[in-house]
Amino acid sequence: MKNIISLLLLIILFQSCTEGTEKSNTDTTAELIENTETGLTTAVRIEGDSTWSIEERMKHYGIPGVSVAVINNGKIVWAKGYGIMDRESRAPVTSQTLFQASALSIPVSAYAALRMVEQGKVSLDENINSYLQSWQLPDNEFTKEKKATIRNLLNHSAGINLHATPGYSTDSVIPTLIEVLDGTPPAKNEPLAVNKEPDESYYISYPGYGIIQQMMIDVEEREFPEIMNDLVLQPLGMTNSTFNPSLSQEQITRAATAYLADGNMVKGKRFVNPVLASGGLWTTPSDLAKFIVHLQQTLKGKGDRVLSKEMTELMVTPHSISSYGPGSEYGLGIQIFKRKDETYLRHWGWNRGFYAEMIAHRHKEHGVVVMTNSTFPEFNAEVIRAVAGAYKWRNYVPVHSRVEVEQSLVDQITGRYQADETQVEVFQENNLIFIKSIQQERTEELIPISDNTFVRRNASRLIQFKPATDNEGIKLFYLDRNDESIISTLAKVDGGNNESGN
Repeated sequence: MKNIISLLLLIILFQSCTEGTEKSNTDTTAELIENTETGLTTAVRIEGDSTWSIEERMKHYGIPGVSVAVINNGKIVWAKGYGIMDRESRAPVTSQTLFQASALSIPVSAYAALRMVEQGKVSLDENINSYLQSWQLPDNEFTKEKKATIRNLLNHSAGINLHATPGYSTDSVIPTLIEVLDGTPPAKNEPLAVNKEPDESYYISYPGYGIIQQMMIDVEEREFPEIMNDLVLQPLGMTNSTFNPSLSQEQITRAATAYLADGNMVKGKRFVNPVLASGGLWTTPSDLAKFIVHLQQTLKGKGDRVLSKEMTELMVTPHSISSYGPGSEYGLGIQIFKRKDETYLRHWGWNRGFYAEMIAHRHKEHGVVVMTNSTFPEFNAEVIRAVAGAYKWRNYVPVHSRVEVEQSLVDQITGRYQADETQVEVFQENNLIFIKSIQQERTEELIPISDNTFVRRNASRLIQFKPATDNEGIKLFYLDRNDESIISTLAKVDGGNNESGN
């Protein structure tokens, strides 16, 4: 009898502890959501600065709807919608609302292409024309020595001439993929061609993924949406995603309406891009978060692997230097960038009426996806930083304390600085220091964080001043925030008026 009573007491105690733990976890998640929703901030945070709420910034930019999914410890910990998916119906955005992913289609398409490589159907380094049956990439003087390959097209080093091709309203005549590749009506773009030797340079070419799309169609001998469903969407459980440009009636009821930056609705509620591989995905942040989690789990050698760990590692290995500058590189369909010693995987998508962005840590199991039915990248970045702050992502958002500097230093550094065509003016106004870009007519506050180093709230680069010597005058350095290496140098060309910005 004593044993039975003891066992019952243990069961009651266990249930009590479990219930307490569940409540604690719920409270913690609720707090983290609240911290995210009220923690939007500038690119560089200054101690003492206030933050914004999601609702405040949606109103500031005029964004109708937003959907967010957050990953922590290898799991999707919460997903939530804000605002409305359509201004006429006033239907709210939920975690099930569909958004056009635009170029966020690229990493998903690259994953499918790598599956075909792993299946032995194609080779990364074979001439792409070896697999194309319905269309051929024209040979010219730039392809005499090197041919464009799948690897080149995936990492944007194929030398393709076009950065993007237009989308088409739903009531217009929509060109076929072949017509887009050939640049023939009703397509509105030039023909795709190679205008630089493959491997010579990095140039983002969304239409280059149209060549990947045609290769997959020719090799598989079936439609692209079906291929993508079988190779990626279904195996990864992305059940709210499709590459089919013709949505079902049920999907249409969940599809967000696209809005331009001026607030006007996109004609027909959305545009169609025949290059589905780089702009055809309809999805939710939760489904893209599933994609991210799967990459992270595979890289750690955990979970059910659809693509091998070795091939996934190749996907996230830098192959090209990104146009985003130091600390930013491009793998096979995904950007890799640094925050000091932390490595992140990223991609973005921007089309007529939608902007989306995803960020995930390369080695740690956290990340976030933010999708909107308007086009304000700054807002998405603010939400991402709010998540990074709430979940304490190391080194993601720089935080600095303002220090006082001697007026004598301010007097020394005010004036105009120049290097080639770049010209800026440093001036003081109301006891604050500002820097004005003469060409861009943009003025920002310079916040001192040491005797000679300054930051700006909306720019990642540090600014440092080198005092004048007997041999040379004062210099202004732009420094990379990761390693403080010098990116560019401007020399002071004249003195300045401390109370001027004109």
